[in-house]
Amino acid sequence: MSSVVEDVIAFCRMFSSFEREEICCGTVSPAQCLLLQTLMEGEWDVSTLAAQARVTKGAMTRLIDGLEKRGWVAREKGEDDGRRVLVSLTPDGNKEAKRLTRLTEKSIAAILDGIPQNERPQVIRSIHLLRTAAEQSRNQLDCC
Repeated sequence: MSSVVEDVIAFCRMFSSFEREEICCGTVSPAQCLLLQTLMEGEWDVSTLAAQARVTKGAMTRLIDGLEKRGWVAREKGEDDGRRVLVSLTPDGNKEAKRLTRLTEKSIAAILDGIPQNERPQVIRSIHLLRTAAEQSRNQLDCC
């Protein structure tokens, strides 16, 4: 395995662990955190959320169920199609999503603080390029 592959895998695993321990702190799962932060962008339908997260509609429904029980999300039927279910944050859900976002930002800042000041712009640009390339190749890499 090449060193770049090892580095990417190690970073992803480390950040996933970091996310669980430092951001979610046992209050929510990383998947719930991601969903809450996604819903800050506005209302989404269940099918689109499932496709975005690359999970089944049933798995997304269970994830939403857990957040709905906590009073953080609300569901309503689509006006144009009664089969379409729309999900949005409640005021409490928005508050929790903002809290998690602050923790995410704090965590990312802590990681960036470990990079020499003069190299940060290059690292930030590289992260953006990596994200863009991953998004563009996402469908090509779909092997399951």
